[in-house]
Amino acid sequence: MTRALVLLLVFAACQGGQTSEPPASGSGTASGSASKRGDAGAGFGNREDAAAPRDPPDAPAKTEEPDVADPGKLIAELDAIPAWQAVVDRAQLLARRNQRGVVYGRIGPAVMVPGPAVADAGTPPLVASSYVWLVDDQEGNGTLGIRVKLGDKAKEGDRVALTGAWILDEERRWYWAVGEVTPLPPAPPSDLKDPPAPVPSHAIVNGDLPAGARTISVARDHDAVYFQIVGPPPVNDGDGWLVANELGDLPVAMMNLPGERPSYGGQDMRAADERWQLKRGQTYWVRIGKLRKRVDKPALVNARTAPVRVM
Repeated sequence: MTRALVLLLVFAACQGGQTSEPPASGSGTASGSASKRGDAGAGFGNREDAAAPRDPPDAPAKTEEPDVADPGKLIAELDAIPAWQAVVDRAQLLARRNQRGVVYGRIGPAVMVPGPAVADAGTPPLVASSYVWLVDDQEGNGTLGIRVKLGDKAKEGDRVALTGAWILDEERRWYWAVGEVTPLPPAPPSDLKDPPAPVPSHAIVNGDLPAGARTISVARDHDAVYFQIVGPPPVNDGDGWLVANELGDLPVAMMNLPGERPSYGGQDMRAADERWQLKRGQTYWVRIGKLRKRVDKPALVNARTAPVRVM
């Protein structure tokens, strides 16, 4: 009996020493895995490290674009006028009166003049003079320009504004004596379809009618038109030429050719080679601008290109 009681007490003591939580099988492996995850968290493949923002690569330095000068603004600041306007306003721009002005345009080729006469050689050849052309790039499609004495201050093709005044040389030719030269940005391209004149000139050249040319009586805005002079030459520049399809027809339009407009105060000092010379009964063609129709009067129209004699 006593022995049985002792065994019962020993059994109860053994049961009380055990924990209620079952042992974790493979606890050593689990502990090792946790350690490895901790190491991975601190290592190269860490997700948090991969997601962290990185310093951006050096951005390319921004290049500052050069300021593009506004040609209209620059011309206005200089109070400059187109080259041919200086011809129209010549009486207000004379060096002998200590007057000055600023003209602008594109530097053209040298002005050619007859060279020294050679015995039995016929017409003397043309040689380059000391002048170059300043071509008006606002009207005339290259046919209007002035002689300028420039020296080496600019080269052909440059668009410039030239401070100066008019002087009459020993050959009784007007030229613009240049003081200061201001470079200008290139002019916008022309909207004319016709090629520009190679050099400024009021000499009438011969040529064929362009494709699509119309008689002046059925002309529309900006057409190439052909016509004949049916009235007397204009007394003053800007009075216009009376034109019709043919001599004997009723006048259809009053036409002004490139550069023809009155001078301020009627003080016109244009030379003979600065005026157009057209003949009655001869057919010419030009490209026109807009037609301004009038009631019971010939329409008004301006030619945008030099007249070409149709042969």
